Amino acid sequence: MLSLAPARGGPAWSRTAGEDTVAAMSILGLRSSEELRARGLPRGLRAFGREAAIAAATGLIYFLVRGSVVDRVGEATDRAVGLMDLERSLGLFWEPAMQGWILSSRALIDLANAVYFWTHMPVIIVVAVALYWRRPSVYRLIRNAFVVSAAIALLMYFLLPLAPPRFFPELGFVDTMALYASANYQAQEVGLFVNPFAALPSLHFGWALLIGIALWLGRPSGRRGATIALVAASVLVAGQFLAVIVTGNHYLLDVVAGLAVAGAGMAVSLMLRRVASRRGRTPRSSANGGVEC
Repeated sequence: MLSLAPARGGPAWSRTAGEDTVAAMSILGLRSSEELRARGLPRGLRAFGREAAIAAATGLIYFLVRGSVVDRVGEATDRAVGLMDLERSLGLFWEPAMQGWILSSRALIDLANAVYFWTHMPVIIVVAVALYWRRPSVYRLIRNAFVVSAAIALLMYFLLPLAPPRFFPELGFVDTMALYASANYQAQEVGLFVNPFAALPSLHFGWALLIGIALWLGRPSGRRGATIALVAASVLVAGQFLAVIVTGNHYLLDVVAGLAVAGAGMAVSLMLRRVASRRGRTPRSSANGGVEC
């Protein structure tokens, strides 16, 4: 946990500014200063800077990976053909039939596109901010799982670029996001941030699973809170599973890989948490009975 207390010999105004901020939050009715301290809320410029540095480092690595794979079209296409052959041999090449579920209905297409786009980064950001504020120990657990899973996925994107189904219209696949969605991750405005061959693993699904876990771990106390969290998590994960397939962005084996990568990220995060606990940094328990890890 980072503190706003000044380093030995440091300026006294750092601590005062931190106390004034907490007091102002208390006056605004956001939280009492005692409750904020009891919750161990990560706060202050150094804490924010640390989170920004993690995001910036991940983004930098992503751009380096993206720049190295965008021209490997032939390799990505050949690998996709091989993966589809593998799915056929396993009896799992269900993607064309699954996408066919929505192609006759513009309403279903729009719904699938909306789930694919809006329940990815927008939901991740909202949940991350909420956890950072209300469940800091759960935030750290999920944040670490995200970082580890992103590192694994980036390595796989570099080693195994894979063209998604939408690259194969001759097989009947339709790029529903490009054809029908006004906001999509392949748009020119955000194309710089998108790796077109980042299909294996599906982080759309893997990260939806991690957010579902976060919703459950950060649930409010009581049966009603648990029910709401369980329903929200289940809808999010199931919806993203269907969306990544029916929009033509991922194969079923991509989803399986996303599950494995997210699981690995969570396993490493839990291991780091246990190591921190042994060193005397046991996470604080929730003040209102919610589950914190």
